[in-house]
Amino acid sequence: MTTSGATGGRVRGPARSPRIAVTWPGSAPAYPDWFHRELDGLTKSAAASVERAGGTPVVLDAADPGLAGVLLRDEAWDGLLLMGGGDVDPVLYDGDPNHAAVSDIDATADAFEASSVTHARATGRPVFGICRGLQVINVALGGSLHEDLPSVGTPHRNYADPTGPMVFHDVAIEPGSRLAAILGPTATVVSGHHQAAARVAEGLRVVASAPDGVVEALEAEDPDEWLVAVQWHPEDPQSDQAQLDALVGAFVEACGERALARESRPAAQQREAAR
Repeated sequence: MTTSGATGGRVRGPARSPRIAVTWPGSAPAYPDWFHRELDGLTKSAAASVERAGGTPVVLDAADPGLAGVLLRDEAWDGLLLMGGGDVDPVLYDGDPNHAAVSDIDATADAFEASSVTHARATGRPVFGICRGLQVINVALGGSLHEDLPSVGTPHRNYADPTGPMVFHDVAIEPGSRLAAILGPTATVVSGHHQAAARVAEGLRVVASAPDGVVEALEAEDPDEWLVAVQWHPEDPQSDQAQLDALVGAFVEACGERALARESRPAAQQREAAR
């Protein structure tokens, strides 16, 4: 499994340093140049946080057709971090593919990341999603999205806001959730999105909302499953790095536990698990 995009080259970490697959649509042809640059910077920020937490980020270009199924064939990865990007194809959640506000679709990235999510869950690997990552997770597991928040009358501030591509707002976090244990009952976040979760997939629950009710975070209902996804961008330069490191640190810690379990298994069992 090779790296691409934000870090380049092959990444190897020390023994028991969990290997984190960090996916983003790095070469999506539908994305304008400014969007590629923005996403590249955000991915570098998240990868740096993984390294600060003791993990080894393996950055993958989800839009590369040559990567199809790569995570299904490689046992030596311990967690999945899905980054931001363009809109998920509405066809995948019975939405309106002709909606005027839907843009920047990349079918290759959608397929690669959705299959990676389902495989990660099936094999007990922790999953963390950011912005598009939350949306991919929800759709991959059977949920749906609002194609465009302004179109459904939600006054949520989004990337079209005249103050800039990212805006600050508060979120209320569900007491007793995994996310609350990481960030506390409330958080000030940086977000930039025109879509959000509508129907929540079975097995997931809403654990954070904006003041206008827009879903801002999801996590697994099963407390033994480490799956957390946030709609905002903790990796944005405007955000408090401590928030990013708290989220990524908890994720990498869970991945580290998985790495220890993987390394302790006999080689034959590891080969079987990779099938």
